[in-house]
Amino acid sequence: MAKSYQTNDVYNEINVNERYKAERKADPKIFFYKEGNPFLGFMHFLRRNPVPPKQIDEQKLMIDLTDYARKDKRSKIISGIVFFVCAIIMIILKGYYEINILIFLEIVGAIILISTIIAIIMFIIKSLVNKEDPNKYTLADYKNYVIRKAIEGEVQELVYEPHFGIPQSVYKDLNAIINGNTYHTEDLITGKYHDVYFAQSDLVVEYKDDDSSMTYFKGRWIGFNYPKQFQGTVIIKDKKFFYGAKRKKLSDIQLENPLFNEMFTVKSSDMHLAYYLLTPQIIERLMYLKQNAKGTIVACFKDGILHIFINNGQDSFEPNLREINLMSDIQKFKYDFSLVSGIAAILNINDNIYVQHNEEPSYQQPYQNNPMPPINNNGF
Repeated sequence: MAKSYQTNDVYNEINVNERYKAERKADPKIFFYKEGNPFLGFMHFLRRNPVPPKQIDEQKLMIDLTDYARKDKRSKIISGIVFFVCAIIMIILKGYYEINILIFLEIVGAIILISTIIAIIMFIIKSLVNKEDPNKYTLADYKNYVIRKAIEGEVQELVYEPHFGIPQSVYKDLNAIINGNTYHTEDLITGKYHDVYFAQSDLVVEYKDDDSSMTYFKGRWIGFNYPKQFQGTVIIKDKKFFYGAKRKKLSDIQLENPLFNEMFTVKSSDMHLAYYLLTPQIIERLMYLKQNAKGTIVACFKDGILHIFINNGQDSFEPNLREINLMSDIQKFKYDFSLVSGIAAILNINDNIYVQHNEEPSYQQPYQNNPMPPINNNGF
């Protein structure tokens, strides 16, 4: 039985660090509920004080967001000045050190002092910018408002959680993309579209050490509860994506679509399963994503869920704080949501085909170049 969570309210989690630690160590299966929306399981470890939902006053929302943007800009300017001054000091100290090696310990002490001052100043700046006033709306409130204005009429059971996303243990269990040592996810949106439950979140996976850093993935993860349950794994990787995990135990699959084969490689634990899941409609939609998402694509079917990773180096929805425009943000999100709605609609169509035929599609069936489902100006 799925747990009941209070959602879409003022974010007030009791211990976020405790949740992160629990998520990393948990069995990935606990994050997918078997009844209702499976993706609400992403909040399995959520502990939250009860806080009533905010009533949105649109005019005040815009005023508060403008004030937030002003403070954010000011903090960046101050941070830049601080780092510039510290850089000048370090250059002076470096020159002095080359002249007189006897004051090495004094230089080390100065460096430690400067580092401490920088840390204190940055903490104060961050506290001033992010200080929560219960009487003011936040950036998360603005995002929530835009999302609901854009898709609430089309999506049932809509939930937005700014500090959630695909749990790290789920990402690792998929083993579709290389694991880094830093992991960040946010802006979870989930609901039901055309009777298909979906979820999406921003995701950044990196490897960092003292000398360098490498970004393995930065973009959007999208998950769909596949209408027809299956067991096994199928991974579709864009040939221009270079950080895919090596899966030697999976078999290489060639499809009937030559253009698709030029764009992607396919590996599967079961050849029949791959042909069963990769219907002509899904193949067309994956090619459409590659051509329109401005990035590389990795998809993974695993144990009843379709996972799609769009590696485009962007946050899926971050308002432009330099030029806040509510109607523009709503229209942008409507269009952006077409990446989700198009696939959900196809999965719903495929489910009806399975029901009508009461059998799995034959993996010998030849490829047919079916037209894409129409998408109107609203992105649906």
